[in-house]
Amino acid sequence: MKILWLAAYPSPRITREHPVPWIVTLADLLSRYPRVQLTILSWNPNQEQPVEELDNQGIHFIYLRTPTFRQDLLTLYRQRIAITASYLRQHAHHYDLLHLHGSELQFPAAAAGLDTPLLLSVQGLVSECVKWVPGLVSWRKVQWLLGGYYERKYLPLIPNFSCRTHWDAAHMARFNPKAHIYHNWEPIREPFFRAAELPRTVPDGRPVLLFMGGSQVMKGYQETLAAFDIIRQTTDLKLVIAGGHYPNEVADAYRRYPLRHLRPGDVEYRGYQTAEQLAQLCRQAECLIHPSYIDNSPNSVCEAQVAGLPVVATNVGGVSSLIEDGETGLFAELTPESIAAQVLRLHHSPALRARLAARAQAVAHVRHNPATVLSRTFEIYQAVRYGLEVSPLAIAPAPSFRPSSNLIRHDAVAQFPAR
Repeated sequence: MKILWLAAYPSPRITREHPVPWIVTLADLLSRYPRVQLTILSWNPNQEQPVEELDNQGIHFIYLRTPTFRQDLLTLYRQRIAITASYLRQHAHHYDLLHLHGSELQFPAAAAGLDTPLLLSVQGLVSECVKWVPGLVSWRKVQWLLGGYYERKYLPLIPNFSCRTHWDAAHMARFNPKAHIYHNWEPIREPFFRAAELPRTVPDGRPVLLFMGGSQVMKGYQETLAAFDIIRQTTDLKLVIAGGHYPNEVADAYRRYPLRHLRPGDVEYRGYQTAEQLAQLCRQAECLIHPSYIDNSPNSVCEAQVAGLPVVATNVGGVSSLIEDGETGLFAELTPESIAAQVLRLHHSPALRARLAARAQAVAHVRHNPATVLSRTFEIYQAVRYGLEVSPLAIAPAPSFRPSSNLIRHDAVAQFPAR
């Protein structure tokens, strides 16, 4: 089966980590699957030719030259959409199925009107996420408001969706009540499965808390720092922050919260990490803190669970499809006090940490098994292409935990085949 992906996928010539690693993992799995020929279509504003193509590791890549980010935004994305739509009108008929990865980059607008079967995998929904962007005006808010306009206009035209959680499935059913909604999880990278077999280590004998959101406000960076400041009043722990961090965002956190109890060396910024480095951090930490403002199926939570690291998270979006409160993780409200209380609850109860980690790991190893996700992906492709039935796959129920009014907006292994 000839599959064309539309995905934000950096050139294979670029060696840095992909911002959505599970997409790379799935592409790698499909590239070795004998019944699929995979082509990935993406954009590059810096290339010399209008269209550039290359082959790498069993995947054919096509890159279209599109406007830079600022030009793109000033044209309301219309130029990029037109370039992509023009290419698809000429070439989409060569493929058995078009798989669109995410709605936030206007793939549905570019693919509108094509006869080739369409499947859209939901990542996040900017029309929902924009409601949680802090402040009245920002580049992110402008960008997401515009993205939300295209989502509302074109998602009702998509006939097939691949969803991961109760949250995205419910929204897709709202956008298009007649659509076929399939369920599939994301495959998690191999190092996190291997990490589960390693012994836990405590560097320098000082227990570690892990936050993977860099200095992103919407991942709860500021609340995490404030919670850690509360924790440091009574308990000698260290906070390790993985991901990009920027001086202005760090300064904003210190302006918003006093953070009087943090000393030099209490917080360590690691920057962007490889899968192996993150997996090692998961084995060194006591828990992952993930107090996001809004999320669908956050990859960091899935990776931590696979590696056997307990998670304290906010019950937002689709997160309760990953965590059963008190059984496979702990929910906190989006307040420093609530986050700190749940982290300290874990810290003072090794038995609770071990029980949550073991149960979450058992579920996650089944849920994110790469071989299972690969098989399910091809099964969905066949269903979309040929109208075949797909075996049911349960989605975790909608949340039973109800956050209080403190959770408010802030705007006033399976087998890994060898290559």
